[in-house]
Amino acid sequence: MVTRGRRQLAASSGLAEHGYAVLEGFLDRALVGVLRGAVRNALEAPPVAGCERPHNRLVPLRWNDPAVDLVLAGAERRRAVAGVTGGDDMRWISGYVSTKEPHTPALWWHQDWWCWDHPVALRPAPAQVLLLCYLTDTDSRNGALRLLPGSHRASSSLHAALPAAHAKGARLPPAHVALSDQPGQVTLSASAGDAVVIDYRLLHSTHPNSSSQRRDCLLLSFTPSWCTLDTDIRAHLIQHLAQPTRDEHPPRRSWHAELLPTFDDVRADLALSRDAPARFAVQTAAT
Repeated sequence: MVTRGRRQLAASSGLAEHGYAVLEGFLDRALVGVLRGAVRNALEAPPVAGCERPHNRLVPLRWNDPAVDLVLAGAERRRAVAGVTGGDDMRWISGYVSTKEPHTPALWWHQDWWCWDHPVALRPAPAQVLLLCYLTDTDSRNGALRLLPGSHRASSSLHAALPAAHAKGARLPPAHVALSDQPGQVTLSASAGDAVVIDYRLLHSTHPNSSSQRRDCLLLSFTPSWCTLDTDIRAHLIQHLAQPTRDEHPPRRSWHAELLPTFDDVRADLALSRDAPARFAVQTAAT
């Protein structure tokens, strides 16, 4: 296992090569405090079907949720995320509160990409990225993120050994490879207010939370290049429940106009394909 401090990790990471990029101090201290209050309010909502994860609770957030507005209203924060994605038309897709309760085991290794049978899955640039905003000081003792650099670009033996996406990980034996530390992994130790952007295809997991405190973060997903993304992918994503319905009319605030996607073609679902192939390699930029 490799554990790196925040400064060293920030200097050595890059989304294209490693599959992740660190944004230190992404949220200022005052905003972190306000967002913690928004998280407490969100956690009072009843559980939502489809958001169940063993040892990790997800609470979905919509475009008009205060937490989403608080993060995305900052132009400097929007520029920071767009800068590391390398895209030319970044759009916001979804949001969640993610909590890891005290004294809970590790979350198993997985990746979040949902359409592996589509050609976009093997292109060099990510079709979708995830921004994790930490609201709690986090290290290997309280549920820090584990990452496998480069696992978004090519398969490894771990891909073939993982349970099916969204399987009941709570039933895995403690020694299962999906729960274990891996050679070459990076542990992201973060201060409250730090953030990390990860390629949806990157293998990641968490350490156990052996502390007596809950670990909180916000998850916001984006497409780096909405306008050039395949039509069928956009037709699917525009229907995400976090997005405004046809009857909702967001006010013309800066981030709404800049980040909410638009789509004038026929909306349609794509068949989900969440399990990465046991063997794959992303195309080189020249192909």
